[in-house]
Amino acid sequence: MKIWAKIVSGDKILRGIVYENPLPMKYDNYRLWVSEICRTLDLSTPVILPAHYKNFALFHNTRFKEDDFVDELGADAFVIEDCRE
Repeated sequence: MKIWAKIVSGDKILRGIVYENPLPMKYDNYRLWVSEICRTLDLSTPVILPAHYKNFALFHNTRFKEDDFVDELGADAFVIEDCRE
């Protein structure tokens, strides 16, 4: 799995990374990927609901809003997108 993760404010990307992991697409792996991406970006891990996973599985992206985080995000959203070739 190859994921593009970014922190956005308005139309601007404040920070972003491309994350790769060979594990197959499953809910438990999705939670692991989000945790590892957040650790790399020095973010707290957001509350991950089944709806977040469902959006990623169906639409190849998930948008976490500031309300999904316990700590302050300091931006409008944290977005992850599937960027497989």
